[in-house]
Amino acid sequence: MEGLFEINTTLQYRVKALEQQVDEFRSGERYKKIQQDYGRVIDGFIKEIARLKKEKADAEARAISTRNIWFDECESNWKDYQTELNKKEETINRLEERYWKSLREHDEEIAKIKAEHRAEVEEKDAIIEKLKEELAHEKAMNGRDSNNTSLPTSKTPIGKEKRIPNSRRGTGKKKGGQPGHTQHKMAKPSVDEIDDVIDHCPSAEEVCPTCGSDRLKYTGEYEEKYEIDVEIKVTKKLHRYFLYECEDCGEKVRTGIDPNHRAECQYGATVQAMALSLMNSANAAINKVPLFLSGITGGEIKPCEGYIAKLQPRAAKRLRQFQNDLYAVLILQKLLYWDDTVVMADKKRICLRFYGNEYIAFYVAHDQKNMKGILEDGILEALTSDTRVMHDHNSINYNKRFIFINIECNAHIQRDLQKIIDDTGHTEPKELKDLISITIKERNDLIKKGSDRFDDEYIKAFNEKLTDILERAMIRANENKSKYTGPFERAVISRIISYRENFFAWIYDFSIPTTNNLSERSLRGVKTKMKVSGQFASTETANNYALIRTYIETCRRNEINEIEALARLCNGNPYTVEEIFSLLK
Repeated sequence: MEGLFEINTTLQYRVKALEQQVDEFRSGERYKKIQQDYGRVIDGFIKEIARLKKEKADAEARAISTRNIWFDECESNWKDYQTELNKKEETINRLEERYWKSLREHDEEIAKIKAEHRAEVEEKDAIIEKLKEELAHEKAMNGRDSNNTSLPTSKTPIGKEKRIPNSRRGTGKKKGGQPGHTQHKMAKPSVDEIDDVIDHCPSAEEVCPTCGSDRLKYTGEYEEKYEIDVEIKVTKKLHRYFLYECEDCGEKVRTGIDPNHRAECQYGATVQAMALSLMNSANAAINKVPLFLSGITGGEIKPCEGYIAKLQPRAAKRLRQFQNDLYAVLILQKLLYWDDTVVMADKKRICLRFYGNEYIAFYVAHDQKNMKGILEDGILEALTSDTRVMHDHNSINYNKRFIFINIECNAHIQRDLQKIIDDTGHTEPKELKDLISITIKERNDLIKKGSDRFDDEYIKAFNEKLTDILERAMIRANENKSKYTGPFERAVISRIISYRENFFAWIYDFSIPTTNNLSERSLRGVKTKMKVSGQFASTETANNYALIRTYIETCRRNEINEIEALARLCNGNPYTVEEIFSLLK
């Protein structure tokens, strides 16, 4: 046991000594010590060589002196001196050889230590560069907002200034009404429209503001102030269906009962319309609808949540024919916008899709966001080669089975370019973004003046600038080796180059839109609904919502009152597609 203890103690000392040597190598102290040791050895060699050379010189001097003076007597000793000199020469050569060998070993040791330190430094430099790149990536992620991504302004992080998109150009004028501007005010109703007249006589406490006297005499004059308000009046109607008796057979006959009056007591179409409007336009939760109706009616109307929930599928069922008729009109349009978004239904991600334009809003829901759902819609496949379709670079649109003309959204590509600018600081994406913005503004100015296209010289100059910027941007993107920003930058620039005609078709024809904002605005409401309700119960309930929104939005875009349209729907007589577009004409 004592022997093992001694061995263990010895090993511990050796390990400690080795660790001390490793630390000395890492800190550079060992390197300095080796230099000092080799320096002392080499200094000793140099001194010894110098001493021997001096002895050799002295010996040669003595030999010459002795030969001159005692030549005859010392000739016999010359060979001894010569031998001694040869030995000293050999010693010098041997010492020089040892000197150069030690020097080489010293240089090799130093090179080895330098190589070890160089590898360690390179490794640390690589780690530092990686951390710098990750830090830059995190800064870029924190800097993302609605200006450089599709992030809505409502999701701007706390403490960060919101960037509200605004395409209007500043005039340099102060806010508010301008000098000479005609003041806008509500038009007063006519005498026939007045429902009530309220006279305001002075109170007992009212006195003359000048002298304080309470002796006030009526002059026969008055000032008129009008008030326009809403008064909610609950109406309770009794519908009597008379019974008759057949004089021939005695059978009891009752007049036909309206399907909406099946129950003994039910809510009318206006109540149902208001509930549907709250759920599908105002995005109110089901449990908030009864509270609102109760509040505006003084508690007289407060339907249960179950009744409110049943209104959705009942209304959607009555709109199947409307959906089919609207589809037939939709596929004949010359310009369509479309987009889709992910929503939640029964804890799963599903897709809500929009097709339409300024007059038509067509919504559908699907279990997945893929080609299968698009083919089930049957819209894109039915479009002709004369139809232009605006989208946010949905690559699925370029499938060979579709023959329509694709138009790419410039608002999205500008946000992508801004993201590259913020992430990399490259100037070429900024030049491209500025070129697009300036050109769109100049186009808008020409449209206001009645123009329908740019002149040929302007188009030529634009294309030359665009080509130059894209070529330089592609070179810069290829030089970007960052795994965070490089792939995205190359993808965006390559996309613009590959789909250049689709992105900039609006240069040649002012009737072509520059953005897909209409689709985005149309889908924004469902995102608000998700914030309120969290999710749909199923894809079927999402489709019910889509059908009702299709009816509401299409009516609204054609200047039809929403509540009136929903009341007709609840009465079983919704506006038809033919009615809507005949009113438009």
